[in-house]
Amino acid sequence: MSIDDTTIRDLLGFVDAKGVLSVYTGFSPAQAADPQPTAPIEIRNQLKALRAEVAGRDPDLAKVLERRLSEATPAMERLLDPRAAGRGRALFLGLDDGRSETVAVQLPFRERVVLHDGPYLRPLVAAHDEGRAAGVLVVSRASARVLRWQVGEVEELEAQRFDVSDDVAAPEKAGPSPGNPEHPHHGFVDRDRFEERVATQRHRFLRGFAEHVRSLAKQHGWDRLVLSSPPKLREVVEDALHEDGTLRVLIADASWEDASPPAIADAVWPLLRSVHLDRERTLAAAVLDRRLSGGPAAIGLRQVCSALNEGRVSHLVFDDARTVSGYRAEDGSLHPRIEGLVAQSDLDFHAEPLFLERLVERAIATGARVTPLEPDAAAHLEEHEGVGALLRW
Repeated sequence: MSIDDTTIRDLLGFVDAKGVLSVYTGFSPAQAADPQPTAPIEIRNQLKALRAEVAGRDPDLAKVLERRLSEATPAMERLLDPRAAGRGRALFLGLDDGRSETVAVQLPFRERVVLHDGPYLRPLVAAHDEGRAAGVLVVSRASARVLRWQVGEVEELEAQRFDVSDDVAAPEKAGPSPGNPEHPHHGFVDRDRFEERVATQRHRFLRGFAEHVRSLAKQHGWDRLVLSSPPKLREVVEDALHEDGTLRVLIADASWEDASPPAIADAVWPLLRSVHLDRERTLAAAVLDRRLSGGPAAIGLRQVCSALNEGRVSHLVFDDARTVSGYRAEDGSLHPRIEGLVAQSDLDFHAEPLFLERLVERAIATGARVTPLEPDAAAHLEEHEGVGALLRW
């Protein structure tokens, strides 16, 4: 199972009477290439700590956990094997009904072990956000191709070769003029003119292809595109791409003309990752500015929960380093505190120690986008409990 909107929504329905154990791992290419790789020590330490915590809190649940982990030994070994498929892997184990789900992607997860009443989705949501689809345009003197990058994987969408048209090639095919003592450089002049005509046609070809890629970007919802191009051709392509004004173009230093899709995927990720924090800052600032100017936005837990309960959130952002508690009512609504009219209602409330997780789940269930914020970007919302949202209305 890989990551897309359907994957995450399906996992929202994974509930278990005894709880769901979520285990995340991440591996580098160097770990996979090690002839004697070792399983992550951090995962084993977190599992040990979880066992001790559960044993001290609920001995019966501890027995269920041990039994389920024993039954899932083969799946756990695959999860912890650096040479297995996927640089980022997740395993979800239902303790009571025995259900299990796995995810493998080409972006590494941070090691996490969480026991919750459902799958712990925050790392998946972060990978889904950072791994959102982007375009890759590879141009050379001989060809142009466009690829789609998503969650660490690349697939080629289209490719076109550049061929010199007959009207441009005709004078060259006729051959140079016979030697003429009075015009010793005539052949060189013809050749220069031919090269100029070819360059003009190549620029026209690349500009047309770039304009087509710009249309593909709108069609696929790309907000970033990585360009690999010889320096002499780059300006022509960049100018055509920038005419849209909304597509961020990132320049690759290397030529990928002969590179395979997996090699391109490896090279693309650092470039895309380098601008992700800037996007987070922009999002957080946009939420705050829109709210303070009276626009459709919410800041702080009370406002965001109210908007989520009403299905008005289009994009949820939150400080990924925070842990906050709150309450979920029997009707599914979320409340940071039991006060005011909420306290006067007849609803029963359940304390939620992983309250941000509930906000994420509600956002996904109502079709909103979710972006966890790194501390630098989250500083914009520091005075508002580290959470905000752009609203549909």
